[in-house]
Amino acid sequence: MITRRVTVVFLVLVFSLVSVLALAAGDKWVVIKDKKGVCKVIKVKGKTPKTVAGPFDTEAQAKQAKAKMCPEKEKPAKKKADSKVKADPKKDDKKKDDKKK
Repeated sequence: MITRRVTVVFLVLVFSLVSVLALAAGDKWVVIKDKKGVCKVIKVKGKTPKTVAGPFDTEAQAKQAKAKMCPEKEKPAKKKADSKVKADPKKDDKKKDDKKK
C-alpha cells in the first residue's frame, strides 16, 4: 500500500516537472529581416528561413541582438517650411499693374 502511494506521488511529480519544462522550452524569440530590409523581433517555435539572429529565450535578449545586427539608419532631418513666408513684392506689383490695365 505504501509503495503504491510512493509510486503514484513519484509519477505525478515527474509528470508535472516534464510538462512545465516542455511548456517553457516551446517558445523562442528570433530576429528576422523582411523583403524591405526591416528587422523585427518575433516569437516562433523553431528557426525561420529569414532568421538574422536567434533563437533567444527572452524578448529582451532578442531586442538587444536586433540593435546590434540591424542598427537603424539615421533619417535626414526634414526642414519645416515657414508658414510666415512673405510673398515676393515684385510679383505683387506686377499683379496690381495687370489689374489696373
